[in-house]
Amino acid sequence: MSRLESIARAFLRYLYEDHRFRPDVADFFDSPAAEAAAVQPSWTELAEVLEALRERELIATSGVGQLGTPTRAGLTGSGLICAGRHGGDITSWSRSQSVAVLDDPSEAVVPQARTSLEDAPRRIDYSGLTRVAKVVLLALPTVHARYGETVEIELTAQRLCEATKQEQPDPGRVTLLARRLRTDLATGSVANTLGVVLLDGLDEALAESGLG
Repeated sequence: MSRLESIARAFLRYLYEDHRFRPDVADFFDSPAAEAAAVQPSWTELAEVLEALRERELIATSGVGQLGTPTRAGLTGSGLICAGRHGGDITSWSRSQSVAVLDDPSEAVVPQARTSLEDAPRRIDYSGLTRVAKVVLLALPTVHARYGETVEIELTAQRLCEATKQEQPDPGRVTLLARRLRTDLATGSVANTLGVVLLDGLDEALAESGLG
């Protein structure tokens, strides 16, 4: 992996881990994502990376800062998938866009032998719920609503995001928060805007996790 690829991956992780809507680009330098990747980019390198990410439509930006870099940046829908499902690995994300994956092969194609592993506890995949919660948090500032109307849904999405990212998530709490978020999307102040876009995604994430 080249240095610029490492910086891009770390920057996408920074945006994914930050709950603010389009956080400051400058804050990346001191972020846990940058420290974990052990990269200390220059402004020139970061400007090049941001331009590449913007061209791939992985980020959206606003303002003009140092060396012409944007002041703020946030993940697009594709960026959320790249950062959340592929850990910011753009090569892996790009490959997945052109390759169809058969998630559930039929028994005729891949016979499944019964083993003792069938009795092992099933591992719950919370990644889809995390992505939906993050989309809610990122999109809420763009929704036209009266002052205070989106406070509760933002709090629910924030709590769901935090609950799914625990080292050992509590399935009961995650389920409760996911269902509360679903109610907010279906009947709350954003039902005719954000709810229309995200309800199917939330239902799909619940089904994939096995909690729904």
